[in-house]
Amino acid sequence: MKRFTITIPITPVPKARPRFTKYGKPYTPEKTKKYERAIAKTWKQATRNFKYDPEQPLYVNLVFGLPIAKSTPKGKAEQMAQGIIRHTKKPDADNLAKAVMDALNGVAWEDDSQVVRVSIFKEYAKEPYVYIYIHDDAE
Repeated sequence: MKRFTITIPITPVPKARPRFTKYGKPYTPEKTKKYERAIAKTWKQATRNFKYDPEQPLYVNLVFGLPIAKSTPKGKAEQMAQGIIRHTKKPDADNLAKAVMDALNGVAWEDDSQVVRVSIFKEYAKEPYVYIYIHDDAE
């Protein structure tokens, strides 16, 4: 049984839709690529390049700490930070997860098709972060 927990102090970035060149060739926007590279690099460093067996079903828990706008009134910002006010705005949770899942393809696992369960939670945070917990046993 292998479990890894990583918290990355980074502002979460949702997976952007592909863009197209004037010749119709799709490409991933640079902001998304940079974010995915940072996630992959952190995984490699934290786990010493550990990669799950391609036959192993995986379970992934993701928590996204999204920044509170500086213009938010103090009282409301404190309620956001305490979880009293939930993050119901964009970005969408599934797009946040997609960026992390794609970043870990070929890095933490062969392909994200081996992930059989994903739990996604987004919240406001005074300091933005991405929390990743991956394990290979059903809990």
